[in-house]
Amino acid sequence: MNKVIKTSLMKACMACLVSVALLPVAVSGTAFAAASVPPAPGMIRIENKLTGTSDVVTVTGLSAGDLVKVYADGGTTTPLGTAAVGSGSNSAIITINQLGAAAGYVYVTVTQPAYSESRRIVKSYLAEPLSVAPSAGSIRITNNSTGTPDTVALLGLQAGDLVKVYADASKTNLVGSATAVTGSREGTVVSIGQLGSNEGVVYVTLTELGKGESRATEKGYAGEARSAKPKLAQIRVLNELTGTNDHVIVSGLQAGDILKVYASEKAASPLTQVTVAAGSDTADASVPQLSVGEGSVYMTLTSPPLQESVRVVKQYRSEPITAAPSPSTIVVTNEPVGTDDRIELSGLAAGDVVKVYADASSTTVIGMATADSSSTQVKVLVPQLGRQAGYVYVTVTSSLRGESRRVIKAYAAELASGAPDRSQIQIHNAVGSEDTLTVNGLQAGDTVKVYADDISVVAIGSATASDDASSVVVHAALPGTGYGLVYITVTHKQEEESARTAKIYAAEPVTFPLSPNQLRVSNLAGAYGNDEVTAIAIKPGDTIKLYTDAVIATPIQTVSGGEASAIAVSGVTTATISNLQLNSNGGRIYVTITSEGKRESSRILKVYEAE
Repeated sequence: MNKVIKTSLMKACMACLVSVALLPVAVSGTAFAAASVPPAPGMIRIENKLTGTSDVVTVTGLSAGDLVKVYADGGTTTPLGTAAVGSGSNSAIITINQLGAAAGYVYVTVTQPAYSESRRIVKSYLAEPLSVAPSAGSIRITNNSTGTPDTVALLGLQAGDLVKVYADASKTNLVGSATAVTGSREGTVVSIGQLGSNEGVVYVTLTELGKGESRATEKGYAGEARSAKPKLAQIRVLNELTGTNDHVIVSGLQAGDILKVYASEKAASPLTQVTVAAGSDTADASVPQLSVGEGSVYMTLTSPPLQESVRVVKQYRSEPITAAPSPSTIVVTNEPVGTDDRIELSGLAAGDVVKVYADASSTTVIGMATADSSSTQVKVLVPQLGRQAGYVYVTVTSSLRGESRRVIKAYAAELASGAPDRSQIQIHNAVGSEDTLTVNGLQAGDTVKVYADDISVVAIGSATASDDASSVVVHAALPGTGYGLVYITVTHKQEEESARTAKIYAAEPVTFPLSPNQLRVSNLAGAYGNDEVTAIAIKPGDTIKLYTDAVIATPIQTVSGGEASAIAVSGVTTATISNLQLNSNGGRIYVTITSEGKRESSRILKVYEAE
């Protein structure tokens, strides 16, 4: 049988099989109808409408009398809904209470008259239509001051669109809503009681007509507008004396502005507050007491209806304290028993109060006096300081100022010798330890002592006048190399040591430095250690030294290992340092000169050339 005949027979057989399949089948005497042809997926249309509105499944391409059933899945026996095709129609519309908000599937069958129900055809459907979430850029939030409702505005809406504002992303805490109307240039505005004074976040949704509520769009907002903080230049803090209220004064304000003063950056309650009066531009806040010493206060400004400004810190000085008196202005006279002792203080102003204490910490005053307008000197009388030498502590209190610190002043024992006159004392502050003090106007046997300060008990030098002398020379190493102050006493025979007389002494004499033009540098090529440095036009006995820089303590070394220095011998006005090895490429040296009886001069720079 050829290929063409085989193909024809196969087609004929298949046609017969199809015909047989469509004929009623009899099994055990019972007749079954053939299955209906199922609908094609393209014939099915599903509308998943918003919750609250019935969903619709429409099947087209049918014949009158066809019965359509819609199932939730492939196995359940109870349909979600059914509908028959009416006369003259080719479609069926099945109404279903709700398919659900999310996307999903239904299963559809068709039962044609005289045929059994078709197999189920699965058909997907979309989620209920949701509105497009608003963009963050279309949202405007105004966080008004307390007392004025805050607003959230959404731009670019259609009339009937619904805006909702939530406090949380889960959309459980609704704080406000509004429906869009036509012709609103400001957008759709949702009025909210108060968002709060600080910055924060809200969540905004949009519900368009015929669509579900969109997802929430997060939108941040700034804190309520704050008042401008006061500038430091506008603030004055007056730290008055204890017992008088201190003041924080801020200028350049507006009437109604509120100034608050806080003790710290975190303090919850202000120390005080004040409102600028009408017609004024200054707030003067009174505080009972800030502190005796220096410190800081914090202040804010509130310009209604704006919020309180951030805090500004302002430092203040300690309460005004009187300058302590100089010990040299205090004279203590320790009189014999039966006569009041005297503490005299000069250089005062009218109204200054002088107080005398027995020690550095006692609160008990042993004597007090006030300067009047007739004199700059005050005399404080004390019944008795004691027979022996000792100390008193003196303070001064000027008007509108606190008491000064205590100044210690030594006094001599009763029946003490008279203190030496400052004009009778000459001090020679020599280089080294050979310092001398010469005191004139003495009596035979007088002992002179020199002290480094007003209170030390150990003298740094002493000497006694011989029987035929009216002066004495005391050898003492004066403290330091600069000028200073020493204290001198005299003790006559059979008497106590006198009070101390202060005397300023000059600094040790310093040699005047050389000029670079006085230096000759010989940087020779050839043999090692032949370089020389010569100083000209100097005095016999002057010593010159070489250093590598301006700060090193030790001079340069010669090639023989000695110190790079030289002395101008008697009758010669030059000095040469030999046995040097200078830099062959040229360089710098630092040179000093030291004259007899004087300190070494400062270093001068000398640049020398290459070999």
